Amino acid sequence: MVSSTYFKKVYIKQLREGDMFLKRLGLLAAALCVSGVAQAAADWTVSAELRERYQSFNNFDYNSNVDTNTSELDTRLFLKAKGDFGNGLTVFFQPQAVLIQNKSTAAFGTQDFSQADLLQAYLEYQWQDLAVRVGRQQLAYGDQRLLGYLGWKDVARTFDGMKAMYHNDGLSIDAFAVHPADIGAMTPTTLAPQGQSLVTWEDRSLMGFYSTYKFAKKTGVDAYFMNWSHSQQATVGKGRSVNTYGLRGFAVWNAIDVTAEAALQSGDWVTNTRQSASAFAVKAGYTFDAWNTRLGIEYDFSPGDDKTTAGTHKNFVFPFHTNHAHYGEMDRFSWANMKDLRFSVKTSPTKGLTMMVNAHLLSLDKAQGDWLNVVGAGVLSAGAPTYTQTKAGTEVDVKVIYKVAAVQGLKLIGQYGVFNPGAAVSERNAGKADSAQFGYLVANYAF
Repeated sequence: MVSSTYFKKVYIKQLREGDMFLKRLGLLAAALCVSGVAQAAADWTVSAELRERYQSFNNFDYNSNVDTNTSELDTRLFLKAKGDFGNGLTVFFQPQAVLIQNKSTAAFGTQDFSQADLLQAYLEYQWQDLAVRVGRQQLAYGDQRLLGYLGWKDVARTFDGMKAMYHNDGLSIDAFAVHPADIGAMTPTTLAPQGQSLVTWEDRSLMGFYSTYKFAKKTGVDAYFMNWSHSQQATVGKGRSVNTYGLRGFAVWNAIDVTAEAALQSGDWVTNTRQSASAFAVKAGYTFDAWNTRLGIEYDFSPGDDKTTAGTHKNFVFPFHTNHAHYGEMDRFSWANMKDLRFSVKTSPTKGLTMMVNAHLLSLDKAQGDWLNVVGAGVLSAGAPTYTQTKAGTEVDVKVIYKVAAVQGLKLIGQYGVFNPGAAVSERNAGKADSAQFGYLVANYAF
């Protein structure tokens, strides 16, 4: 039987591999000293989460004649401290430390960096059904197609600003005015200096509201509005102001679950370009009693931009996407210029063990349009008027999650994915269309 003491020793040994990482880790301990100082004035709860992930990327350029295979070992530590001062006043701190180590000889897509910073740090005041939260915080709503905290990334997404909340019976409304936190490696880069942000985050802003009304415990409707803007000083997306309006309905009837979502976009760019785009998703599932097995089907669609209408941009673009969970673990697509027919199976044959299989049939909506990356704001492959092929390929992802009973708080995750390119890849990649693979192993320990 593996003891928790042994598990901690293994992780401590790994952390010592990065001297700079350990120095920065000291900043986290200093941040948590706040809880010790205020212990007499508040009730504090403190916890931590340590994640070790080895991941491998194989043939992501679809050309097996060139060695672009990479692998890396990622360590992430979250510390959490929540203080309750009574009378509705609470404070929350979540410092984080990240160490990413390249474990391959290839120069393609490799990363090496470490950092420590505050993922969240906010003050919240609640009075009856109303609450206000000020400071650094994460936003996650609905299926997290548009707003989520990117928990699968080593440096997760977070925002600085204010959020007002109203929750009463079946109605909840959150209104927020924030900008992305200026965390250097939120968007890590392999270019020097490594680990620095690719964009000027403080020159972006996000404002809007997200509301939910529930007719029953698991049945209701969401309505939301969000405006994101890039100022004239932004290095990427300069001078954009885009509005997103959306509705999402969800329902559960006995063993059947259904969700449908539609989002529309309008707005203007400083280049005298008008934003006009849309995106849609519908999914359904049936859960059997045997092994709590769910069979699911999902269709995701967003019309593309064939670039034939001057002055109008028709690709759905949202810079805070969380597409990793929706359109394939290999991050080949965002919710733009795409069609994805997804079949899924999720089952738990024994206590603590969950297995999932997802099969994606992926296509471009417009062959002439840009193929956007997982972030939704960058081009994976630029479009061209001569392109005619839309079949992107198929992706199959297999994942196993096991909660180790012998070590409380320990969860192990294994994932393997294969992307088999279609005619659209061959057309855009000089005839090269070899399959790509992606896999990872994760040990997550919460204590």
